[in-house]
Amino acid sequence: MKKIKLSLILVVVLVIASALSPFGAVAQGTEGKSSVLFNDNDPLLWDAQVYASNMGVSLDEAIRRFQLQDIAGDLDAELSMKEAETFAGLWLEHTPEFRLVVQFTRNAEETIKPYISKELADIVEVRTAKVSLLELQKAQDDVISSVSGLDIPVESGINVFENRVELYVVDRARFDEAVQEGKVQLPDNVVVITVEEMGKLDADIYGGLPLSSCTSGFSVRQTNDPGYKGITTAGHCPDSLSYNGTNLTFMAQLYSGSYDIQWHRAPGFTVTNKIRWWSDGSTRDITATKHRNNQVIGGYVCKYGKTTHYTCGYISDKNLCPSSVPNCGATFIRVDNTAGYNDLSSGGDSGGPWFLTNTAYGTHVGSPADDPNDAVYMAVNYIGGLGVSVMTSP
Repeated sequence: MKKIKLSLILVVVLVIASALSPFGAVAQGTEGKSSVLFNDNDPLLWDAQVYASNMGVSLDEAIRRFQLQDIAGDLDAELSMKEAETFAGLWLEHTPEFRLVVQFTRNAEETIKPYISKELADIVEVRTAKVSLLELQKAQDDVISSVSGLDIPVESGINVFENRVELYVVDRARFDEAVQEGKVQLPDNVVVITVEEMGKLDADIYGGLPLSSCTSGFSVRQTNDPGYKGITTAGHCPDSLSYNGTNLTFMAQLYSGSYDIQWHRAPGFTVTNKIRWWSDGSTRDITATKHRNNQVIGGYVCKYGKTTHYTCGYISDKNLCPSSVPNCGATFIRVDNTAGYNDLSSGGDSGGPWFLTNTAYGTHVGSPADDPNDAVYMAVNYIGGLGVSVMTSP
């Protein structure tokens, strides 16, 4: 399919298509929420059209919001570094109106002024929170540290909307007993939530590429000599994998702390900077990566997996500590299933790519403890721990 670039002519055609269809340029489809009527191959247009249909906004407005999402992500990273003492997190809200909420523990209005660009000026809402994000992260680290060694499975994350740490447990009676005995210290800003089971790994069948198990993620290149190329998948997937009947060469794995990633060489194949993102085999180029620090809560992201295919959702937590990862670091990203899809994570999706347009966001891990229809991924920058970098050019 020939690459079609965003141009004035294309925009005019899309506007006409929108006028002719009750769903704009998008109609209900069999995969995920919707499928595009206009047959284009521009990733930005595709994601923007799906978002526009979901939110009931114009294509121009959807593209504008994607641009603002990037700006908000950069602001998140900057405030986390420069205003850590009082910064309590930020997030995007998409309904009933599109806005950016920023929280500080004190002097909120004065603190934010130097950081607000003209693009964000009309959408920023400043609030006051009780506890800074840095304090929440410390509380999360402390409670996970006190639980470690007790053989009590837990999962944790930071709910920036409610300004608290959430701890998910299955055996509540045993956990409460440990608290009463002083084995676990619970700060005031930590809330314990009982769940039926811990988060599940999605590591049993094929995903984005026809691997023998799990889903292939991103193409990578070794950063040192000899500079081999290969593909990634989740670290909890089997080390022995094959593609189209050919065994891949296992190179390295990291599966603890902030990592759930491995990579393989693919002898006999040409490795390119593409991802499969639709069940008919359609691909798109990956030309950029988005560091965890620059991914914004409330941001819209999409993924492809063998089982649930192309689905999208909204980032709700950048500090999830999934119980499935040994000695987990509170750096994993949670995506809420609030964009109208049936399920964001199921068996076989592990290792699949999370992305928006042509930008790599992360590697699919599984689902969180409290909602199996939501998703968890490892931010893309942690791939560098393997001594490789995501390919953003051939």
